[in-house]
Amino acid sequence: MKIKPKQYAISLYEAVKNISSGETKSVLSNFVKVLAKNNALKMAPQIIEYFLNYANRMEGIADLKIKTALPAEEKMIEEIKKFAPDLLGKKFKKINVQKEVDSKLLGGFVFEYEDMVFDASVKNKLKILKNNLLTK
Repeated sequence: MKIKPKQYAISLYEAVKNISSGETKSVLSNFVKVLAKNNALKMAPQIIEYFLNYANRMEGIADLKIKTALPAEEKMIEEIKKFAPDLLGKKFKKINVQKEVDSKLLGGFVFEYEDMVFDASVKNKLKILKNNLLTK
């Protein structure tokens, strides 16, 4: 049975979540040995990504990516952070934001959380309008 990166990540999280920092080195060393034994070292980057995402989710931390056509003002970021929990149907202890500028959006914003995308960009609104006009 082949173990997927996500399964390794969850197992690692469960192994380290309640141990002291002194024990972490030993657990990580053993984990790397298991990966080597299973010829899974090449999956390490994926495992790390899944681990970080899973750990954040379990700790109540959201990592949002917010794209805007121009550099986003802090006021706008704070407003998005306020309504994100309601939109996502989740409560968070903390919300981290990664900002990205994408001039193709023309205006508005797009925010991403895990595999969800909320597109409030002018580009998307124009696309919807175009599709509506073409179907009538």
